[in-house]
Amino acid sequence: MLGDLAKAAKKAEHHEAEDFIQAAKLLIANQFLYAEKTSQRPYYFLVTEHLDYFRNLFEAIGWTLVYQADEAFVGILPGEEERTQRLKLDESLFLLVLRQLYEEKLENFEVESGRAYIDLDKVLQTYEHLTNKELPNETRMKDILALFARHGVVERGKPHETDPKNMTLVIQPVIRQVVVEDYLGQLDQLIATDEEGQSVKVKVAAATEDAGESDAEPLPEKVEEKTEAEENVVLQDEQVVTEDKDENA
Repeated sequence: MLGDLAKAAKKAEHHEAEDFIQAAKLLIANQFLYAEKTSQRPYYFLVTEHLDYFRNLFEAIGWTLVYQADEAFVGILPGEEERTQRLKLDESLFLLVLRQLYEEKLENFEVESGRAYIDLDKVLQTYEHLTNKELPNETRMKDILALFARHGVVERGKPHETDPKNMTLVIQPVIRQVVVEDYLGQLDQLIATDEEGQSVKVKVAAATEDAGESDAEPLPEKVEEKTEAEENVVLQDEQVVTEDKDENA
């Protein structure tokens, strides 16, 4: 790999080996890089100009590089064995609701460059409607939004002047990479499983980072039995375990 790095850096006219290392670190930390984000733009173009190098780099550790030129993002998804992050129930439901809202925006031709703009109030109304559950409290909601913002799934706008608790969210096109097919079926299954008092878990592919303080128990190295819902949701290695109930302190 060091030899490949030296060769790639030698071919790059305006980049050094350190730039390639920094780009790889940013991909691992953020999971997705966007051309429209000023701080990420140089590294987005570096990666997309040297796709073969970065594909080989991440394939060596079992991850897949994904690149969508039309939507101007590049990112990484872990291999099957590493897709073991389990979200808490409210996080799982919120993620599936975001996918549903994104699809509605697509069907109504309301997506701009792959990005769907929507008020937080609308997201919360849809959460209540689809799940029949109480909304997370304000502090918990901020934590959930922060989690998905770290992984590049959503982007948070400024609070509305006339309604400070409301804001515009941008649902990024990577929602389709993170939450794959049969998301409505997964939503139904999660709700039904929770009502039966069983463990609820959704598998995601999320970038490694410090998740902060959590009451979650350590994730077992292997999960022998997986629900059908667990098979289909993709955020990379931030080990957060699903709780049976939401945290509505």
